[in-house]
Amino acid sequence: MANLKAIRKRIQGVRGTLQLTRAMKLVAAAKLRRAQENALALRPYAANLVEVIGHVAGRLDAEEHPLLASRPERRSLLLCYTSDRGLCGAFNLNVGRAAEDFFRQHPGEGAVTAAVIGKKGNEYLTRRDYPVEHYFKDMFADVSFDRISRIGSELTREFLSGGYDSLYVLYNWFRSAGSQRVTLQRVLPLDLSGCAERTGTSDRTEHIFEPGKTEILDALLPMYVNISLYQALLESVASEMGARMTAMDSATRNAGELIQKLTLLYNKARQDTITKDLMDIVGGAEALR
Repeated sequence: MANLKAIRKRIQGVRGTLQLTRAMKLVAAAKLRRAQENALALRPYAANLVEVIGHVAGRLDAEEHPLLASRPERRSLLLCYTSDRGLCGAFNLNVGRAAEDFFRQHPGEGAVTAAVIGKKGNEYLTRRDYPVEHYFKDMFADVSFDRISRIGSELTREFLSGGYDSLYVLYNWFRSAGSQRVTLQRVLPLDLSGCAERTGTSDRTEHIFEPGKTEILDALLPMYVNISLYQALLESVASEMGARMTAMDSATRNAGELIQKLTLLYNKARQDTITKDLMDIVGGAEALR
């Protein structure tokens, strides 16, 4: 009897877990739809912005603009995008491990400093004693371009003042609900060779730029930094929701299978108990004859 009560109690507990994971899956699916739309909508804008910058910057000596001029990478800033909440599979772990790889590839004290968006990333790096210079909190209550633009402006000022020599972003690129790719991208200084490959700036047709190439880049490059950081945020949010929906779907299926197994075990134990009771009754009746 005690065994039956224990099995029944466990079934009730698993059913409660199943209801929770099913609800979380539905919430994540609803949020994923909106996050996916936002991420996909920004991609062509970001690509066209890079194309325009490539056309302008390709006709300018990179050393003429401080956001294009390359310098020895004595100190890099790595901006990591993670989530505030867990229960999203390996979403945060993959970014954390990639960040550790980046630190290992750039040895030396002060060679790399991290900036983190997301509570989980901050916990992961600080627990392992990696230097975290910036921790940007509460980014997901209102995923807005204005908020990320302020961060972009702050990091750009630090770059221009020599606080660091390069800015990288590390995030999950959204491919589908069940697939995300950890992506490392250098934002500052902008890699013009990559722009040339994407935009075909080998075309040396002369254009007239008003008021001038440098003035145009003064407006476009800070916008490029902000858009790059915003795109990484949108891709990360969509990836998080996809990973959480997939993880909760798997957990719901596993809970359902466990309930079936426990129910079979409960029925078998109950049948054994009934059979034993019947045998005791029959044995008692035989003894009274």
